[in-house]
Amino acid sequence: MLTLYGETFPSRLLLGTAAYPTPEILKQSVQTARPAMITVSLRRAGSGGEAHGQGFWSLLEEIGIPVLPNTAGCQSVQEAVTTAQMAREVFETDWIKLELIGDDDNVAARRLPARRSGGNPD
Repeated sequence: MLTLYGETFPSRLLLGTAAYPTPEILKQSVQTARPAMITVSLRRAGSGGEAHGQGFWSLLEEIGIPVLPNTAGCQSVQEAVTTAQMAREVFETDWIKLELIGDDDNVAARRLPARRSGGNPD
């Protein structure tokens, strides 16, 4: 169980909605994991055209798990604050997951080269 600001959730898991190959796989993942909340980037949710965006929002409503908006993809403090303010109005919530990309080198985890059994990198 997870309790935040007086609200109790049946799980401690937060599940992101980015990078699923299809909406059906996202739906199956959420149903299997049963997270407390699913995180949604306001910047990413609208990409892909109006039909894609509306389908995404319909899917979120159908899933029925609380949505935690986030500021993924923001590269400056001002951009993150503006996105958070928009998310607060769109989702009618004061709950925001703050994400900020410091620079292009730290967008994702660094990948290390594989080593051969002799221990020498090639």
